[in-house]
Amino acid sequence: MKEIVALPEDEKVSLTELEHTLQQQLAEVTETPGFEAGLILETVLGVSRTDILLGKTVSLDNKQREQLTALLEGRKERRPLQYLLGSWEFYGRPFIVGEGVLIPRPDTEILAEQVLEGVRDIPNPRILELCGGSGCLAVTIALERPDAEVWCVEKSPEAFSYLQKNNQALGAGVHTLLGDALDTGCVEGNFDCILSNPPYLSDTDMQELEPELSYEPAMALYGESDGLFFYRELTARWVERLRPGGLLAYEIGMGQHPQVAKMMRSAGLNTICQTRDYGGIIRVLTARAR
Repeated sequence: MKEIVALPEDEKVSLTELEHTLQQQLAEVTETPGFEAGLILETVLGVSRTDILLGKTVSLDNKQREQLTALLEGRKERRPLQYLLGSWEFYGRPFIVGEGVLIPRPDTEILAEQVLEGVRDIPNPRILELCGGSGCLAVTIALERPDAEVWCVEKSPEAFSYLQKNNQALGAGVHTLLGDALDTGCVEGNFDCILSNPPYLSDTDMQELEPELSYEPAMALYGESDGLFFYRELTARWVERLRPGGLLAYEIGMGQHPQVAKMMRSAGLNTICQTRDYGGIIRVLTARAR
């Protein structure tokens, strides 16, 4: 890769100029080159968005040049920016991420919001997340509801390490369990809410993945042939662990709401509600135990 900025190391460069240079190189791999260029500069140089907009000048040392070059090379290989930066924001908080764990996504904040609303009037709620990944949901809920007792189950040792790191770094106090979400014996007792953002991509979806998604763990994405395996299994196994009036909450894939709602009704749940994401897609389903 060519030198990022063809300037002597002791000469100052405008952040606006540097951002433009990064944007040009990122344009071939992302639809949001300006957004990514800004994040890269903020992370590597420790500058703010305001600094960039005002055209503040900086001097790049060799280490910073190497870091910028490595990040650009990684993106040109279509590695996720989140992995390259090592953290990503969810619900206004930074979560540590890397290869081996699903990257937190803005649409998943809808699930957090619906769970928090669903237990709003329950004092000291007991909450369980299944397929916890990075812990972005469980940690967020625990921090937003300090009176809650929050448990989180994750099967992948790689993802579980990120769950533990985020739980500790953010001081959430989540009870973390390395275990199988299909094993109801992994945690004892009943809950006011059970939630999950399980793997929900189908065979067809997996064949059409964008290059960046190929770096994320398949076990966090693939929901068997029709994408509905975990909804069937989790609903059948865990509904009886809901307290009376308890909430079951899922993030779902596009177009999966009719089938998942049917599973919920068949399991004896009622008050089924659907919530759309920022793109207008039905992304979250919730239901209540009788």
